[in-house]
Amino acid sequence: MKRAILFLLVLGCAGAAPAPQDPAGSSFRLPVDELVLDNGFRVLVVERPGAPRVYCSLWWRVGSVNERPGITGLSHFFEHMMFMGTDVIGTTDAKKDAELNAKIEETMTKIRAIKLRRLEAGRRGSEPDPADEKSFEELWGVYKGLVAEQKKITIPEHLSKLFQAAGGTRLNATTSWDRTNFFVDLPANKVELFCWLESDRFLKPVFRSFYPEREVVKEERRMRTDSTPTGLAGEAYWSAFWQSHPYSWPVIGWMSDIDQYTLADAERYYRTHYSPENCSAIFVGDVKAADVKDLCRRYFGRLKRFPEGRDAIVTQEVEQTVERRLLAEVDAQDEVNIRWHGPSGVHRDSAAVDLLMASFAGRSGRFYRPLVEEKKLAVDVESSYHSLRYGGVIHVGATLQEGASAAELEKAMDAIVEGVRKDGISDRELQKVKNQQLADMVRQLKTSAGAAQQLGYFETIGTHRDFDAYMKNVESATAEDLKRCAGQYLKPGGKNVLVVKRKGKK
Repeated sequence: MKRAILFLLVLGCAGAAPAPQDPAGSSFRLPVDELVLDNGFRVLVVERPGAPRVYCSLWWRVGSVNERPGITGLSHFFEHMMFMGTDVIGTTDAKKDAELNAKIEETMTKIRAIKLRRLEAGRRGSEPDPADEKSFEELWGVYKGLVAEQKKITIPEHLSKLFQAAGGTRLNATTSWDRTNFFVDLPANKVELFCWLESDRFLKPVFRSFYPEREVVKEERRMRTDSTPTGLAGEAYWSAFWQSHPYSWPVIGWMSDIDQYTLADAERYYRTHYSPENCSAIFVGDVKAADVKDLCRRYFGRLKRFPEGRDAIVTQEVEQTVERRLLAEVDAQDEVNIRWHGPSGVHRDSAAVDLLMASFAGRSGRFYRPLVEEKKLAVDVESSYHSLRYGGVIHVGATLQEGASAAELEKAMDAIVEGVRKDGISDRELQKVKNQQLADMVRQLKTSAGAAQQLGYFETIGTHRDFDAYMKNVESATAEDLKRCAGQYLKPGGKNVLVVKRKGKK
């Protein structure tokens, strides 16, 4: 995840040019045209005349933070489900499809009951009931037959094909801790197609191929986490970092939860979280804001608010007062990783922490010369600040030189961090970091996609207006601000350490 400052320059560069310096605020201005529909759905438009294309995206303020034990990973799974279509997209026979869905759910309800009895037997240290196991095999055969029958009337990748036929590219979706977003790049005259297709799949979703897709997600977890050298170690490190907050479980979810999702779980999650007031549609490209607003009123205005609402996230991460350590022996290079808890992305300290961590990074940063060139302890170093809606992750890490000591490397890293906590950084270092960060972002994040992605970032941790407050803080940050943040956030008692040691190494 890029640091929050990565999300900013693209906003300043997305239009034709930044507005003149405002003495009362930031020199960066993004010409956002905003509309809030009666149902709470938010629309943001950035007009960028030029190439006749537009980057269209939906940003739902729904992520793994909104889950609970038992349904971890459901936000990510729901992302998969939203590509399965509606009653008019994804099937050649909607009536038969609905009948098959009902039969599949009836069969899988019986299978789930057997799985729950297996869990109970395991809890008691007993073997599963042989009669249950026989029933399971019979039911699984019925289930596979129903899935095969449904497959005959399913149109694979129907949504993707519709967008591609209209000249769409980069159709995809992602899920994170705080949000789920869906996006596609389209010709400018196809915005209405986006509004119809996207509103339709959230107005009347059909959770088609629910259980086959559940197996797909289980395999995705095996490939991304379970089967990679450091996957499980990294997951354990992340979970240990969050002692009390819902961020503690992985975005993809625990395997035991993925294996037990039901259609009822998905429908309940949909009614709870996919209410239009939890979404922002963002359009960046060669469009007229008035035209886009009219289309959004027509199509997204159809989405109905769900009356139940959803609970606020009130559980806060407890203050960490003791160091936590993990040692992982895996088939990977030796590493030392250190994390501390940081502020949320909209906190007034967010900009200063971003700049602070940038001062450690790169060949001219605080880590590289002493750790890589002088003491020969590391082959590379890194530092970052991962800002989230309800907190942040401050990270430094290094890969060991062959033959170097992890303990010695960690001690040297600690000494550098402690030096910054005590003395801060110079004004010259601060200006260099500001210049490098801003210049890098100007060069890298000029695209319509980049502008939309960064707007979406702010919309899911606050609102797009938080961009301006953040930029003011970037431009006004002083060396004393960075020193104060170093002292506040990089405390020795707040360390979370992961030492990775190559398996079999003495």
